[in-house]
Amino acid sequence: MGTRFSMVLPAVDKGMGEALAEMAERELRVLERLMSRFDANSPLSEINRRAAFEAVLPPPDLWEVLLFCREHWKRSRGYFDVAQLSLSELWRSCAARNEMPLLDALVSARQQSGFQHVRLDEANHTVHFDVPGVQLDLGGVGKGFALARLADHLNNQGVSCAFLSFGESSVTVIGSHPAGSPWAVGVAGLFETGHPVHTFQLRDASLSTSGNSPGNGADDSGRFGHIINSREGCPATGFRTVSVSSSSALEAEALSTALLVAPAGERAPLLAGYPGVTAVEVVHAPREGCSKTNISWQHES
Repeated sequence: MGTRFSMVLPAVDKGMGEALAEMAERELRVLERLMSRFDANSPLSEINRRAAFEAVLPPPDLWEVLLFCREHWKRSRGYFDVAQLSLSELWRSCAARNEMPLLDALVSARQQSGFQHVRLDEANHTVHFDVPGVQLDLGGVGKGFALARLADHLNNQGVSCAFLSFGESSVTVIGSHPAGSPWAVGVAGLFETGHPVHTFQLRDASLSTSGNSPGNGADDSGRFGHIINSREGCPATGFRTVSVSSSSALEAEALSTALLVAPAGERAPLLAGYPGVTAVEVVHAPREGCSKTNISWQHES
């Protein structure tokens, strides 16, 4: 999944800890192969190759992920959309050349993007694209699915306290901190390290952060990011991050992406359908050798 995974298991003895670590590694390898578009032999790559020409039957776990993606594409009013790869690749190639896309190329990429082109047949559990060129990218939800799956496994093994993290941008905690308090998880500034901009208090919950930042798909000006605004057909702009806490790791992943691209005025109505969610947007502004970091928007359920 392109990032480091870490797991903290307080009050678990060495033997059980090693067994759980081996279980986690096996499960992550299975899920990586299931959802990776970079593996030519993965079930997701097979869908991307064939689904425009015929109905494809995915494995049950992948079918479950696709149902989730459709549900939250609808609930987020289209701002969470895993079928934007044609647009994403176009903007990525333009960013590499520091150019804007040509109008014809942009029109073509928009015609090949959007979950409205993905048909899920619930009677037969098959996937079909209604136009050629549609491609799915589960990078925005795969870590959440993996965290939810691992948390289930740990709960089934009687683990009542754990901290799971993918590269510090996707976190799931089981239970409370060993001291009895919630787990305090901070959101760091991009250009200021050493202290959090905001701290989430998590207990049996998940946190996901999405954003545009140097080294995360954005160019030096923040013009080109890797997360596409499906309504506009262009990337989210500026050095910004959105962090979301939820009882569901999958939900946190979907919402951090959706809220990054949704206009500020649409965020509260969108979140009305997600009780229990807390969200924070942080704007990071580099300034001639120094920087300024501000919370620009916050939602408390």
